[in-house]
Amino acid sequence: VDELHLGPYTGMHMFYGEPIKRMIGFMQVEGIEKLYSYVKKQGWNQITEVMTEPWGGKKCEITTIDGSIITFFELV
Repeated sequence: VDELHLGPYTGMHMFYGEPIKRMIGFMQVEGIEKLYSYVKKQGWNQITEVMTEPWGGKKCEITTIDGSIITFFELV
């Protein structure tokens, strides 16, 4: 069975620029590709491709039915 784990708390995460008013969550996970595959397999298309960030991590974003955004990231 493939599993997805929420990662341990690693402190504050700082962002540059104006906040996105629709951002409702920023969560660290272990196995972001598994999360992406699971969400797509369930038929939910409102997820971005997994992107590698300049800071070395990977992230993807899910847009909820009400238009809010949940960002998932993984440290690599």
